[in-house]
Order: sequence, then C-alpha cells, then structure tokens
Amino acid sequence: MPDPFAHGLPTVDGARLRLRHPRDPDAPDILAVFGDPQALRYWSHGPLADLEAARAYLADIDAGWRDRSLFQWGIADRETDRLIGTVTLTSWDRDNRHAEIGFILHPSRQGVGLASEAVRTVLTFGFGPMGLHRVEADVDPANEGSIRLLERIGFQREGTFRERWWVFETWKDSAMFGLLASDFASSRTEG
Repeated sequence: MPDPFAHGLPTVDGARLRLRHPRDPDAPDILAVFGDPQALRYWSHGPLADLEAARAYLADIDAGWRDRSLFQWGIADRETDRLIGTVTLTSWDRDNRHAEIGFILHPSRQGVGLASEAVRTVLTFGFGPMGLHRVEADVDPANEGSIRLLERIGFQREGTFRERWWVFETWKDSAMFGLLASDFASSRTEG
C-alpha cells in the first residue's frame, strides 16, 4: 500500500473543521489548549508551561510525522483557521493495520459536536487511505464525555488497564476501546 503521508500530513476537511499540520505560528493556540489544566485533566501529561514549551511540542509533532510514529492534526476552525485542538493517530502498525486515536479540544469549544466531527473525519482517513483495520483509544475512565463520543461512533469498551499512567501526582487507570473498520462503516450507515 502506498504511503498516504509521502507528501506530508494531508489536510482533511470536515463540515466545520479543517484538520491540518500544525505549524510554528500555531504555538499560541497550542499553548491555549495544552497549557490549560482543565483541558488536560484526563491527559497523560501535565500542562505546557509557556510558548517555548508549545514550540517544542510542535517540533515533536513534526518529528513524529517524519518518522511515521505520530500523525497529529491541528483541528482548525474553517472560518478563522485558528487551532482549537488536535486529533491524533499514533502507534501505526502497518503490518497489522491498526493505530491509536487521541483527541483534545479547548474547553471553550467543547459540547457542540466539534470533537465528534474531528474524530469521524480522521477515522474516515484512517480506514480509507491509511488502510487501517482497527483503531484503539486509551481513555481515563472518569472522562465520560470522551467515552460517550467514542461509543456513539461505535467503539467498544474492551477492558481496563489499572494504574497505567502517573499524572498529576497520582496513578490513573486506562479504559481501553476498540473500533473495527466494519464497526465504523456500520455506524456511518446507521447514523
């Protein structure tokens, strides 16, 4: 199968959002999302401290794309092109055709279906040009909003990994979810 990233991280449009490669001028928007303790309360790392940390985070996104280990799209408002979050496919196993998804939105933009649109848009790309068969999600069990979103799309809860992450000076569990290409196709025809 050809490399769907041979010419860069592709821009993928949703109805209200544009998923695109984050770039250096996005550092203030990255800091607004990843520097917000409320946004990161269920994340696997603490908040970024400043613009320098946001620029380093952007450099890590670029490095991940170059070595094909991290595909992190900025979620841009189509009207303003400002980043309001990110959606990620990572841990891409080309032989076994699976990857892991992650997503985050600034709290001021949550609750109106934007995360759902971003996740569905990247899943369409994952199950399409990437040729994925399976996508997994690792979610803090207390993150009820993300769990509801994943379940609406068709993800199935497959188990819990106890005390998997040391974050904010405490151990956090992981609720593990899986979605097969056939599950996603069914959810699109039903919804």
